[in-house]
Amino acid sequence: MNRRWIKYAAALLIGGAAACALLFGRGFLAAETMRERMRLLSDAFLVPGALLLLAGCLLWIVREGTFAGMGYTFRKLWNSLHSQEYQAAHKESYAEYRARKSAQKTPFLFLLVSGGVFLLPAVLFTILYLLA
Repeated sequence: MNRRWIKYAAALLIGGAAACALLFGRGFLAAETMRERMRLLSDAFLVPGALLLLAGCLLWIVREGTFAGMGYTFRKLWNSLHSQEYQAAHKESYAEYRARKSAQKTPFLFLLVSGGVFLLPAVLFTILYLLA
């Protein structure tokens, strides 16, 4: 199996486990009406879908360099707490820091796709809940 697909499978597996935990933790088997089951299914798919989608969005924002200034500042602060030899060995300008960080591509698409996969049934079950 390709390494890329392992990320998708892991995200879907974690989301599925969260959906099952929500379903059975809220008493899906004890639900008496179809309307109540649709509500529980909608909630169970919405939570992992939203969390995966939001995690993917956060990784995308970080990848674009939005927090690069804060990271550079904290790195400089950390370096200032060490000896002069350590500071000299880890001296880096902001431009070098940005170039190094922009070269590191953190994957995020698998989280967006997995979150979307969970949000689609959530929307479907919400519509069924409203129609029931």
